[in-house]
Amino acid sequence: MTTQNIYQAAIVGCGRIGTATGDPALGRSRIKSHADAYLALPNVDLVALCDPDEAALARASDAWGVSATFNDVASLLATTTPDVLSVCAPPSEHVGILRLAIQAGVKGVLLEKPIAPDLAFAREAVSLVESSDTRVAINYTRRFPPAYRAAIEDVRSGAIGRVQHIHGIYTKGIVNNGSHMIDLLRAMLGDPVRADVLPGGCDRDLADQSVAARLSFTDGVEAWLAAADGSAFNIFDLDILGTEGRIAFTDLGHLVQRFTIDDTLNEHGFKQLSPLPDPQPTHLADAVRYALGDLIDSIEAGREPLCTLADGYAALEIALRLKDTP
Repeated sequence: MTTQNIYQAAIVGCGRIGTATGDPALGRSRIKSHADAYLALPNVDLVALCDPDEAALARASDAWGVSATFNDVASLLATTTPDVLSVCAPPSEHVGILRLAIQAGVKGVLLEKPIAPDLAFAREAVSLVESSDTRVAINYTRRFPPAYRAAIEDVRSGAIGRVQHIHGIYTKGIVNNGSHMIDLLRAMLGDPVRADVLPGGCDRDLADQSVAARLSFTDGVEAWLAAADGSAFNIFDLDILGTEGRIAFTDLGHLVQRFTIDDTLNEHGFKQLSPLPDPQPTHLADAVRYALGDLIDSIEAGREPLCTLADGYAALEIALRLKDTP
């Protein structure tokens, strides 16, 4: 009988995505936290928490029954060396945390996006990881659930035919939310050959603007990203139209609707796209669990995670280029 390896884990950053125990006024995300994910994984023990905010740290400690708590990463790593580290701290701290984790021999890191506040820090992070044995995955959540992986494969393989057009609509900033869409499109189509800003952006007075954009890929494929007013509501929808089918993600990406070609030529004189019965759940809520499961498998298999630090850099570079276009 094979004995399953047990991984010790720690979380840096006890806010909403880290432990779902940050400022209560911010509410709880529909996507479950890193702490939720560790609890759901049978081969992982959450052994330590870290946050400079004593109140947030105390809430997380009580909620998850983790007594080993620290105010800084250096103290955490000097006391215990986790196999897996979730980094849910602000982007400005990512490079320093990665450096300490690599020096301490952490096997795997799940790093929240964006990977850094700017490209100079991002390049430094990439350089650190390239010269280490630590596996680093970026938590672009739509890379990991099976429904999204199936859609990525269907676009790559041509299962929905030649991609004719992609339309997305999002809120809450090109770096914060828009980069999720950019990363998912890169997973499907590779790097865009052009990225152009279009009229119709929102929140121009905010540090992270919501930019309307056109991403052009090889073979003439274009993805148009529309920006909406996040003060009215949140939205993150993506519609992929192929010559042999259509895939539409709705409900902030928590539902997927597939369409096939219905041959009504004899009856109506044309063919049409018809939806398959009922939109299906994507299980996006469990994305962090899927991401951590993939990270652990990448450690054991000696392969790269599904979403690498290089992927995180590429998405950030495109998002910042769009954001900084006059």
